[in-house]
Amino acid sequence: MRKLLVFILLFSLIASVADAQGQKRRKRSSFGRKKPPYRYELVGTLGATNFLGDLGGADQIGTNGLKDLELALTRPALGAGIRFKIASHFSAKGNFFWGIIRGDDKLTKEPFRQARNLNFKSNIFELSGQVEFKFTREQKGHVYQIKGVRGMKRKDRDLYLFGGGGMVHFNPKGKYNGTWYKLQPIGTEGQGILAGSKKYSRITGLISVGGGFRLALNKYWGIGFELGMRKTFSDYMDDVSTTFPDMKIFNGDPVATYLSNPSGNDMAPGLDVRGDHTDKDAYMFGALTLGYKVMFKKRSRSKF
Repeated sequence: MRKLLVFILLFSLIASVADAQGQKRRKRSSFGRKKPPYRYELVGTLGATNFLGDLGGADQIGTNGLKDLELALTRPALGAGIRFKIASHFSAKGNFFWGIIRGDDKLTKEPFRQARNLNFKSNIFELSGQVEFKFTREQKGHVYQIKGVRGMKRKDRDLYLFGGGGMVHFNPKGKYNGTWYKLQPIGTEGQGILAGSKKYSRITGLISVGGGFRLALNKYWGIGFELGMRKTFSDYMDDVSTTFPDMKIFNGDPVATYLSNPSGNDMAPGLDVRGDHTDKDAYMFGALTLGYKVMFKKRSRSKF
């Protein structure tokens, strides 16, 4: 993750310098021209999300990488945001996303995960901000394809990369006898029950990276596709992180006992690993996008 952050920072710095130099040249050649009347774009997204964590995944020990995707647990996602054009190659975007993430050890053939037999689902609500760098400059043309009107028709195609950060709220639930129970209040790893422990927060920060493309339909509307990874600072999005506790702490509560350890048996020292706390959880968004550019024309002031 550190190498990824360094790459993003270096890429942004180089791109910023290149864009600044390009703008200087354009200012010299376009002195006196009016700025475009729009710099804002409303964006809606419809797509899917997939979880990368301790539960489920490929037939191996979890890696939180793309090879650990469990496509069967892909779930819907919706989003909305606003994009602000900073410069010809740079934009900033604020987002709100809702999605569902799931994980289930029954779907993997890896022996440890199968024996652990845990599962979860959670709604996620994300607020985030991103900086986008697009590789092509916006081309201007007329909006409608009118017979007899000369000039370039608007067919913009943008490829872009983005990086940013934000926060996400999650609330994992586990299934027992057909009913879903909130896991954080139970303390499945002894959080809030064992001395010196406390319950984990259901809000965490995140780093987002990804890319996409856009195709302008006309001067106002555009469609596209975006794919992004979210790496969080929590290892409890799936309620799994450290070790199995002594089952006695649940005082015979069948729901808490099962959701902590479906086998119901105490684990021997060294064999009580429940998750990997060194590898934080992540999730992915893939979505179709629809954008609408909002026109803000400056009011002309009277000279008198």
